[in-house]
Amino acid sequence: MKKLVLLSLAVIASFTTQAQQDCSDLFISEYVVGSGNNRALELYNPTANAIDLGTYKVGRFRDGSGTPMLLNLAGTIPSHGTYVIVVDKRNASGTGLEAPVDMALQAVADTFVNPTYVQSNSPFYFNGDDAVPLIKGDGTVLVDLVGKIGEDPGTAWSDANGSWWTTKHTLIRKSTILKGDIDGLNDFLPEVEWDSLPENTFTELGWHTCDCSTLGVSDSELSKFNVFPNPAVDKHLMISASQDFSEIQVFNILGQEAAKVTFEKTPASKHQLKLDHLTTGIYIVRVSLRNGAVLSRKVMLGK
Repeated sequence: MKKLVLLSLAVIASFTTQAQQDCSDLFISEYVVGSGNNRALELYNPTANAIDLGTYKVGRFRDGSGTPMLLNLAGTIPSHGTYVIVVDKRNASGTGLEAPVDMALQAVADTFVNPTYVQSNSPFYFNGDDAVPLIKGDGTVLVDLVGKIGEDPGTAWSDANGSWWTTKHTLIRKSTILKGDIDGLNDFLPEVEWDSLPENTFTELGWHTCDCSTLGVSDSELSKFNVFPNPAVDKHLMISASQDFSEIQVFNILGQEAAKVTFEKTPASKHQLKLDHLTTGIYIVRVSLRNGAVLSRKVMLGK
């Protein structure tokens, strides 16, 4: 135990633990360790401004290691928006270590990373016993962490009852959490900041409910919608929203409009789309709400 504590102190000393105000920086809002290669992280922007991901990195401290494996990120997260990162395993014919991630997970990804597993450098192949950091700047500023640096919990971190949380589960950050965990040495008690969903649950990826969004933002920014099921094997989608629709549009990956429904005369916040005429593939569903909000989500139609 003494050796572990000394190791952890040495590890965390290499990171800058800058004071972090509520709703002031990105944090990890969802964590997925499912079956096969189903691995994903969702990042959430709690601020009133878009954030450039170019100065951020994600990865893992493998099996209690004090040295992280890291991936550089790119892109932008809009204010109160999310960014979903998924391991890049998309070969439908892949088996074993090359098995593809579920189509439902592919459909909600904003980016795919780390296509090749290399034992010495595999940042996105976390397996429940790896601390998973969000880091920015020169690689020494810890912004958030799932787990505890320098600790290998065995199979996974567990709750007070001994139930595993960080493997074969999807974890969602509680809405009351307003910033990341920048203390790499504190005990990781998953039930304090996270809610747990069953293995291979991907329906909550792509949006996040956080109390930060109620601080000084308009009603349109608070709007959200959901799509079920995703993938839609029979090409029928149930669309629901927090406000009444004015219009629903469906676009293919080339940006061409493939379907459209307007709601000029009959207000509704739920609607079933029947898209049997469309070919199998990934589409974008865009909803325009009566309060002016315009929201989008990727969906997979067919097998």
